[in-house]
Amino acid sequence: MKLASTSAVKSLDRGLDILEYVAGCSEPPSFSQLLASLRIPRSSLFHLLTNLLSRNFLEREPNTERYRLGPGVAAIARKARRPSLGDRVTPHLRQLSVETGETCGFYVRRADQVEVVASAISTQALSYTMKVGMNAPLYAVSAGKIMLSELPAEELSQYVARVTLAPVTPHTNRSKARLKKEIATIKATGFAYSREEFTVGITAIATAVRSASTLCGAINLAVPTARFTPDRDADFREALRRTAQTLAQEMTRDL
Repeated sequence: MKLASTSAVKSLDRGLDILEYVAGCSEPPSFSQLLASLRIPRSSLFHLLTNLLSRNFLEREPNTERYRLGPGVAAIARKARRPSLGDRVTPHLRQLSVETGETCGFYVRRADQVEVVASAISTQALSYTMKVGMNAPLYAVSAGKIMLSELPAEELSQYVARVTLAPVTPHTNRSKARLKKEIATIKATGFAYSREEFTVGITAIATAVRSASTLCGAINLAVPTARFTPDRDADFREALRRTAQTLAQEMTRDL
């Protein structure tokens, strides 16, 4: 059954008809040309054009007063073509995973948690599976601690005051004083660790990804503790640093 068109839908159809017609014209059309070609009542056409002009979907040539597409259309087209954050970072995560042989992920902050928006899983028999959409408390994971280290002092104090350090594993930190000391170290070094605090048997390391002065997120490596040796720690830091720098450059170009 075909639903009856409402006046709002008809107005939308007419607005889209105008945009499609203007886009298809070899030369910017005049009001009279639009009126004759689209057969929209004069008063309706006038109001639709006024709305499209005010939203920058159309603009009028100053000399001829003919209509052409405005910057609003191009802005929507750019957004439509732009890949998601997860799509943009995934190729770099895959490269990082191949380079290190370990699982890695990109995280963003969601209130008092972090969320995995992209990951690359190690192909080794013993590895950590990091699922996109997974959430974790800021205090328990390496990426979350990076987010905490980026907070202004007052906001960090407010977080520490309200948070309950519930144990996720037997190794989860339960001391707020220890957490504050750890965050100070992260600020100084640029790297955060979660030593089996979220998953028993997994040690993770993370660093921040910044575009200009904006924190875009954090990348981490999640490594079976048996493979997280001191010499590999240095290699992990360098690999994370390079990947974060590459991601920052790409995101700066997209701003």
